Amino acid sequence: MLLQSFHEFSSNAMTPVAAIALHAAIGLFIVAAITALAALLQPTRVHMRWADWAGALATGSLIAYFAARFIHDGTEPLQNMFDVVGLSALFLAVVYFVATRVKKLGSVGAFAYPAIVVIFLVDLLLARTVTDPGTEKVTSPLLIAHIILVILAYGVFFMATVAAVMFLLQERTIKTHKDPAYMRSFPPLESLRRLVDTCLMIGLPLLTLGFAFGFARFTSEDWAHIYRNPEALSSIVLWLVLLAVVVGRRAGWLHGRRHFYMVLVGFALVLVTYIGLGVVQAKGRPTMQNTEGKTG
Repeated sequence: MLLQSFHEFSSNAMTPVAAIALHAAIGLFIVAAITALAALLQPTRVHMRWADWAGALATGSLIAYFAARFIHDGTEPLQNMFDVVGLSALFLAVVYFVATRVKKLGSVGAFAYPAIVVIFLVDLLLARTVTDPGTEKVTSPLLIAHIILVILAYGVFFMATVAAVMFLLQERTIKTHKDPAYMRSFPPLESLRRLVDTCLMIGLPLLTLGFAFGFARFTSEDWAHIYRNPEALSSIVLWLVLLAVVVGRRAGWLHGRRHFYMVLVGFALVLVTYIGLGVVQAKGRPTMQNTEGKTG
């Protein structure tokens, strides 16, 4: 039933080129995830570069999908929850390739590709695949910038979460004096620590600017009822947590495993923000992403 609904959505709501590109992207990401996990467990038989080849093709297909969507439907994908979540998967893939090309980070793909597949599975299960007919198109440059910057920041934070999970797993094995075979290709702890710090230092300014653009669209009525807006509230809490992580790291009072656990808390809040957005859109309440119709 899930696949049937997705097939109907991809057949009726988009061009054939976009539908083919989307199906190819999801299928190739699944292949990349399976190959990456196999490379993690059997590094002598399966190479991580095979997963990267499939992941690169999947990323290219997803870029083609969004290019076709934006050319045909304008800014509508920025209002469609399915496309918004899919765009976060694309940004995570792009961040992964940038990070792994800048510095060799073995086995990161074994966590990044499955994370992308999970994003798509959650997207197919929970996200709405149609835009309400009465919803006005996003035309404000500030609003477009808000959506893109926030989604890009989320992609960067997803990558930080992947690195944080790998760091915690590896540190635990060191303390317990265990040496699982699948962890022998993990990047050094210092490389993972630097990746987390870099992602946070890049992601926080992007998120701050994106939230600033979003809140700039709020009317006095929106501010008066902000306590009823779960997306806005979770966004504020997310920003405060990530700010505390960055400041705490720089100030020296947040170090060791606590630093990485706070990153995981931030990731959990990202998920809450997405879920909150879905609930808000389902009930037709105003959010930072659909105030265009009220303030334009």
